[in-house]
Amino acid sequence: MEQAEKGNLKILGNEVFKSNLPKIKDIPVLMFHRVVETIPEGSLYDIHFTVQNMEKLMSFLKARGFETVSFGDLLTHPVPPKPVLLTFDDGYEDNYLHLFPLLKRHGMRAVIFLLGDRTVASNVWDADKGVPKAPLMRKDQILEMAESGLVEFGAHSMTHADLVALAPREMEREIRESKRTLEELLKKPVFTFAYPYGRFNDSVKGAVAKADYFFGLVVEWGPDDFGRDLMEIRRVCLSPDAGPME
Repeated sequence: MEQAEKGNLKILGNEVFKSNLPKIKDIPVLMFHRVVETIPEGSLYDIHFTVQNMEKLMSFLKARGFETVSFGDLLTHPVPPKPVLLTFDDGYEDNYLHLFPLLKRHGMRAVIFLLGDRTVASNVWDADKGVPKAPLMRKDQILEMAESGLVEFGAHSMTHADLVALAPREMEREIRESKRTLEELLKKPVFTFAYPYGRFNDSVKGAVAKADYFFGLVVEWGPDDFGRDLMEIRRVCLSPDAGPME
């Protein structure tokens, strides 16, 4: 049996998750990166939600009865009638400065995917593309968010590497060590992994399962039903200019 399939079976043995699974087949898993006051000039990527638009989105979800949950909730608590997952990649400092106050104001929760190498202080993986430099969260900011109970943290590799392009040993190290270092930092289990750039293959998925992650998150593809392949969970990347959310 493939390693990723074994990982699925391990998770499906969790009794709480097993009872939740029929209720979360269509759970929206939304993907974001940055939350900013104004869109920075010179950005090549459509990854910036303004504070105003993020607040509109949160109000939109609440008005329609959605309740935010974390991946940990899926393993430990019965889910509410209309759950939704808000996920944020890379761990930008603006998640602390702008997203965190919104979560507190609206009583909502989020999952943020961090790099395991805490010496990476900004989006250096984009430097050669001319993308404006953006700082990542500091240790004290991460711990404050974790202690609030509003934010769950997952792993996003050690250095934001393209895992598909790496030699097997280095790919496995990026996956395994990011879990170890983040658990050491947080003093909590880390059981979710978001593939950098959304890039993966069967070897990468197998390494994530082997490293004892419960969930692997991709971007815009994957099975329609949540739970069919827990190492390939589809996320919807919302565009900041998707239209009014009233």
